[in-house]
Amino acid sequence: MLAFARAVSIEIESHAVKVAQLVESRGRIRAVRFAEHPLPADYRWEVGADRQPVVEAIRRALTRAGIRARKAVIALPRRQVTARISPFPPADRSDLERVVGYDLADHIPFPVDQVVVDLQTLGPSREEPGLTDVLVVAAQRELIREYLGVAEELGLRLTALAVDALALDDLTRLVEAEPAGATVTVAIGRRATTINISEQGRLRLTRSIGLAAQQLTRAVQEDLGVTADEAQRVMWAQGLRLLDREPRPPRIAAWLDNLLGDIRRSALSFGPAAVSRIMLAGAEAELPGLKEAIQAEFGVEPTRLDAAELFPQAELSGESAQTSDRCLVAIGQGLRSVGRSAWTISLLPREVLQARRARRLRRVGALAAVLAVAGMAGAYMLAARTLARRTETVSQLREKARAAAAQRAYAEELDAERERFRAQLGALEPARLSRYAALELLNTIAFYAPDEIVLSRFTLQPDRSLEVRGSAPSSAVAADLQQALGGSPLVANAQLLNVADITKGGQKRQAVTFSLRAELGIQRKAASRATVLADRRGGT
Repeated sequence: MLAFARAVSIEIESHAVKVAQLVESRGRIRAVRFAEHPLPADYRWEVGADRQPVVEAIRRALTRAGIRARKAVIALPRRQVTARISPFPPADRSDLERVVGYDLADHIPFPVDQVVVDLQTLGPSREEPGLTDVLVVAAQRELIREYLGVAEELGLRLTALAVDALALDDLTRLVEAEPAGATVTVAIGRRATTINISEQGRLRLTRSIGLAAQQLTRAVQEDLGVTADEAQRVMWAQGLRLLDREPRPPRIAAWLDNLLGDIRRSALSFGPAAVSRIMLAGAEAELPGLKEAIQAEFGVEPTRLDAAELFPQAELSGESAQTSDRCLVAIGQGLRSVGRSAWTISLLPREVLQARRARRLRRVGALAAVLAVAGMAGAYMLAARTLARRTETVSQLREKARAAAAQRAYAEELDAERERFRAQLGALEPARLSRYAALELLNTIAFYAPDEIVLSRFTLQPDRSLEVRGSAPSSAVAADLQQALGGSPLVANAQLLNVADITKGGQKRQAVTFSLRAELGIQRKAASRATVLADRRGGT
């Protein structure tokens, strides 16, 4: 029986590393190899830190699992990436990447040029007819370099940088067809908890919350007044059943309430769909009292994702069932290497992919050059020297002609692409002007308004009409503001309405109130133009 061992799947957590590999034969998963190795207790995996403890831990885990591989897929924790499902107009990938680039700047806390982005279309949007739902994933470029460095030091060729939440979704898809309603998949880790919401086979939401086993251990320690080690033992022995005590431990209760609240808010974030199924993943799924608390809250009995049940025909090659639970995300990531993942998201930088493509082309070119030299040497041996020289000259001229034709075609493609970019820029310019028009208009009013004017109200309606109210020493000063605003390149029309003298105690004061209305224009005007001063009392 011929079996194929695919790329190794690697997951790096704060306290340990996990590795897994799926062995496929005749279209079936025949074996699942996995192992876990802890990181040093005082070590923290972060950008800029020494990578050697991580590299050494992965090597030991690969040895323990008996895994040999030249390629690897590394899963980034959900808490380290930005993932967002948004509707966009249908477009090809290149156009969609440009639109996503504009949208992404509003949703990440750092410049777009400092992140690596990938996207995948999910299908027609259910909330926005005519649009397409797109999953957009982004991670900081410095973080990506750290993972690339780990793979390089291990001597592994990184085929993909994926996200553990998507591997969790692949595992959920292995379970029998989803019932009507929302499916909630929860993976409680040491430092964070991942929550996926899916409906009818489509991922609707993925998020990470900073509420996990580490925070629960601290709550047990504070409520019971015990050491950290004792709190860890009590948590695994009694878990959430500690809430049956009197008085009720307040910090443990708050941890559970926050977890259940985040699960409910996640399920309701895209609509009032009923929760029909809840899946639990990881070793923390066996926390005493967790299933009972979730069932009491949602009326649905949770189901635990189990490697033995997900791969019934495969031999599980690992230390224990508990280890397979802890390595479940790494095992799920292995589905990608055997072509059984629904996801193509990869955060490998484009420059890395281009460099690999260039190396392949160089190898092919070198092989072609060797073959060409061998052929030419044989021809030189068989033909006369003069004929060989003429043949070589003709061959070189043909190669130059092909190169010239290729360069001309490439130049034509660049010209066409440049014209398309110009057209797209022209289409996006009105949207950009509209977006920042309100802010620029405020700056214009602040610049042109005379010092004597006091503005009391500024209203910008969705139909792009602007209303300004205030007071001025005289109608002439108010007219000055109207004329200055009418000359702004952002305003299509400006009218001064309702100029009235201010009276107090039956006596007129040396001041007037006024209201001014303007229509905002998308296209900037080339030059100032005269505006109409209309007074509802009959004056002009």
